[in-house]
Amino acid sequence: MAAAVGFCAAANAQNKSPLVSNPGNGRNRAPLKASEAALLKKPLYTPSLLDDRAPGFPNKLLTNPFTQQQYDYTKRLHFGFVVSASMLEYRITSSKNPQYNSLGKQFTYFADVTTPSLGMGVAALLDYRINHSFSLRLQAGPTFVTRTVSFYGDDDNSPNRSMDLDNVLVELAFLLKYKAMRHSDVRPYMIAGFTPYCDANSFKAFDSKNPDNNSNALLIATNPFDVALTAGMGVDVYADYFKFSLELKYVMGTTNLISSKRRKEEAYDHFPSVIDKMYSQAFVLSIIFE
Repeated sequence: MAAAVGFCAAANAQNKSPLVSNPGNGRNRAPLKASEAALLKKPLYTPSLLDDRAPGFPNKLLTNPFTQQQYDYTKRLHFGFVVSASMLEYRITSSKNPQYNSLGKQFTYFADVTTPSLGMGVAALLDYRINHSFSLRLQAGPTFVTRTVSFYGDDDNSPNRSMDLDNVLVELAFLLKYKAMRHSDVRPYMIAGFTPYCDANSFKAFDSKNPDNNSNALLIATNPFDVALTAGMGVDVYADYFKFSLELKYVMGTTNLISSKRRKEEAYDHFPSVIDKMYSQAFVLSIIFE
């Protein structure tokens, strides 16, 4: 027995490495040497000058386990794409003035959007890192949605009408992203900015559908350009080969979209005067891959 113990001790001394025991047998790992402990505390990356000014950097910004720890501290530019689902509607203020058609007959209509509409969008993304907390994002792409506007009267003699507005919204978003401290592989953030929009479908004239035979015929036209204010929050999740984000934001249009264009048909040219103001708004849920 003494010979066996002496042989094991000689083998361990020759390997010059601490014994690592089975975690389930109750024994502890051999203590680390001072040189080995110092090596483990050394960061595995070199921070930039801007990141180096962060209080307590890097120990207070990074915690283990840590995937892709160089992602936010090496390259300035990151590219990606966005897939989004939106709930869009119009904020409508009906006109209080009486409406008259070309025949001089008076109508009293009100306009409203009964239910929000689901839209789908894709976009390309460019993210420029300013420092460890802020980055600028440029996002461009289309969103497809159909919104329904309903007109109804104040008495039974006024017929109810509805129309579908097909929108192809091409956005060019300029957003500022503020990133909180990263914990493990998760980093929450807030985002805000403005987004110019162009509705490519609003350039077409009134279609040839007869309102008498088609309940979804166009009754009003919309202006093609809009500028929206955007604010939201999200979380970055770091995977082995990419980073993806889950983001929720609110988009509020600032441009009155109602157009003065009117149909040529009699008895339908008064509908643009029914609406005083019409603004776009949306809640957008996005999945972002970088």
